[in-house]
Amino acid sequence: MTSVTAMLPIPPRFGELLRQRVPIVQWLPTYALGDAACDVIAGITVGLTLMPQAIAYAGLAGLSPQYGLYSGWVGCLVYIVFGSTKQISLGPTALVSLLTFTYTHDLNADMAVFLCFISGCVELLFGILHLGFLVDFVSVPVVSGFTSAAALIIASAQLKSLFGLKYNTEAFLDTWTAFLSHIHETRPGDLILGVICIGTLLSLRTLKDFRVGNTENKEEHKVINGIIWFLSTGRNALVVLMCSIVAFLFQQNDWTPFKLTGKIEAGLPTIGFPPTSTEINGRQLGFTEMITELGAGVVVVPLIALISNIAIAKAFANGKRVDATQEMIALGLCNILGSFARSMPVAGAFSRSAVNNASGVRSPMGGLYTSVLILLALGLLTPFFFFIPRASLAAVIMCAVLFMIDLQIIKPMWTSNRRDLVPALVTFIACLLVGVEKGLVIGVAIDVLILLYFNARPRVSIDKVQGSPIYWVVQPHGSLLFPAVDYVWDKIVTKVKEGEPTTLVLDCSYILHTDFTAAKGVSSMIADIKKQGVQVILLNATDTVVHSLSSTCPNLRVANSHQHVQQILSEDPIKIESGLQLKSINNET
Repeated sequence: MTSVTAMLPIPPRFGELLRQRVPIVQWLPTYALGDAACDVIAGITVGLTLMPQAIAYAGLAGLSPQYGLYSGWVGCLVYIVFGSTKQISLGPTALVSLLTFTYTHDLNADMAVFLCFISGCVELLFGILHLGFLVDFVSVPVVSGFTSAAALIIASAQLKSLFGLKYNTEAFLDTWTAFLSHIHETRPGDLILGVICIGTLLSLRTLKDFRVGNTENKEEHKVINGIIWFLSTGRNALVVLMCSIVAFLFQQNDWTPFKLTGKIEAGLPTIGFPPTSTEINGRQLGFTEMITELGAGVVVVPLIALISNIAIAKAFANGKRVDATQEMIALGLCNILGSFARSMPVAGAFSRSAVNNASGVRSPMGGLYTSVLILLALGLLTPFFFFIPRASLAAVIMCAVLFMIDLQIIKPMWTSNRRDLVPALVTFIACLLVGVEKGLVIGVAIDVLILLYFNARPRVSIDKVQGSPIYWVVQPHGSLLFPAVDYVWDKIVTKVKEGEPTTLVLDCSYILHTDFTAAKGVSSMIADIKKQGVQVILLNATDTVVHSLSSTCPNLRVANSHQHVQQILSEDPIKIESGLQLKSINNET
């Protein structure tokens, strides 16, 4: 098949940009029938997983069930063109739905759609400006603490539906207080159904690794293993379907032991520009007022969505480089265009992406069949969604978020660097006590403060080198920026007073750069040392560091090796008082 770029008279640089920013141009020319067959299977499997999750996550976001389905088809289509990771499944997720509820629960559906649009604009802007490095400021321990706390908050919020209770809460502690005060109102039918659903879902999940037979006769049991695999991957749809049938049969006999989802608005959403004004409690809000009403949500929601999307892309990259900029652009366009179809904010879902990968997806084209399945559900199946018990949806959410609690990371952090447990634990506790968005900010702040502290207090080693003459080597183990100068200077002064050296060598092996304030501080330090009859030589300094220091400290001596230091000292020897004995020093702080 002829390449798309070869058919058109595209300038080379524009063609390269097109291939980089519109990935479909790269893989579509080589797309084969075998790829399509695998994508059909994967797309349908993911669609069966997405449908019950979408309905459940809409409730988690405080929206009507149809908004979950509205959010499940546009992103899949857009990601086909702009997505760079074939396994990623775009749509509503538990974490983003929780954040949507956090910022829009006391507003209306228009605000959730507007949040989707604004989130997409922010994500797209991040991609255009190549601001992917900002995501790096949110470390793995902070993300782990955040997602674990969010999973616990989400699971706690589902206790209401699982036990058939009725109350309204927002905060984690308030949720448990309300739950315990209303637990005597538990509906036995909902609780029994919910527990059965959770047990069934967890049991079916374990089947994913179960195989009949062994590697020698695997073809003999291929059909049986295929059925087992399908039962495991399609467990959400299977459980919700069976519960709906049971609820329908009970209602035919005028008995409704479970709380049901209720009527879902049928048909496709009205396609149009996302709302830029709305009315809430008699107040008319314009574009600016809507942004003000969302507050920090216009930054927190897209930031978390980007972090999760890039993390999923890296998980399935198999060691290859992930283009974070392209993922930002793709996710931004998915949310912007999704808002035209009344979507709430979406992102990549790890559970559905794992199903996509296990289903043998070959390209992002699998999203086409997922999208078609969601559209068919909106057009044909919405009357049947009325009978879905809320307890079964609560079970689906709880089993999905249960494995987001990242306990496995504790042992590696304890073994490698226990200091990382501090931001993880602080983030986790803060998210539970003051809310996920404030908890995330607190966690990032703690992480940055720790980073700044160790940049301001680098480890310093001071060693005596035997030679003719003897000299001391001071080596800071980190970049020499202005917060660290006074600290390093204090260490040097202490040793100068202890041993009275005649030559001091500043080893810059770990100093990759410095700033003007630090350079001024170092020049003052060198001038003070010289007044005490001690000369200073720079060792292994980069051109950048030499240039920065020489601008404030002229006539600075520079050596590129210890032999060079000896040569400088032999050419310009310094008188050493007879009988002076220098102590052997190897101090690290």
